[in-house]
Amino acid sequence: MNTFKHSGTLGDIIYALPIMKHLGSGEFYLHMNQIDWIGMHYYGSKPTAFHQGRMTQKDLEFMRSFFEAQPYITKFAALDPNTDAITHNLDRFRPAFVSHPGNYVDIYATTFGITDLTTQSTLRNSPWLFVPAMDTKSKPIVINRTARWTPRTLSPQWEEWKMQGMEEHSVFVGLPEEHTAFERATGWDIPFRPTNTLLELAQVIANSSQFIGNQSVALSVAIGLGVKWHCEARDDLPLERNECYFKDHPNGEYF
Repeated sequence: MNTFKHSGTLGDIIYALPIMKHLGSGEFYLHMNQIDWIGMHYYGSKPTAFHQGRMTQKDLEFMRSFFEAQPYITKFAALDPNTDAITHNLDRFRPAFVSHPGNYVDIYATTFGITDLTTQSTLRNSPWLFVPAMDTKSKPIVINRTARWTPRTLSPQWEEWKMQGMEEHSVFVGLPEEHTAFERATGWDIPFRPTNTLLELAQVIANSSQFIGNQSVALSVAIGLGVKWHCEARDDLPLERNECYFKDHPNGEYF
């Protein structure tokens, strides 16, 4: 039986799931409350304020229904390092990731010996997430724009989309303060859609025809679901150094 473990963060875990799916079904264990130690051990500094103190029991419960919905995950639980035997430590990607040599999925693949370029392309470009359908309809465009890695200069693309009338077909997911900041920065006026669990967030995205946002767990979910996506890339790095850069993804564009 395969047993997988990961310490987070949430987006890191989402990008690890193609490898789990490829290697076969199994149990998934969250190694909790390790993020601060990881920052110091692998990167020589504390994690950003967005990640400090994670992953907690609250995070586990936020994630649970989503992970239990994945057909290749037979069990989702907190790791007990003293009793749970792990066959695949997904945290092994971290040393290779320090210099940001590529997107997460490729790094996980290389870490676990998957070096065939065709297989790597399939892993990063094929949907790997599954969610049950929503009972209610949402708007066709879902937007999430977080404070972390928000470009220093607002892209003119937001104004162009606004002039095209896209805001009346859009809904914002994430945190209330992110919604407020988005409207203030862009001049858009769109409704906020609260989501109480990761599964609910994923269902709203899956029910859409297009996702727009910057690097975030919502973006990783959109990519994993196979939804058409636009990513507002960081402008303090070359595009290919963005952690969410999928160079040949059929559904993705950067602006």
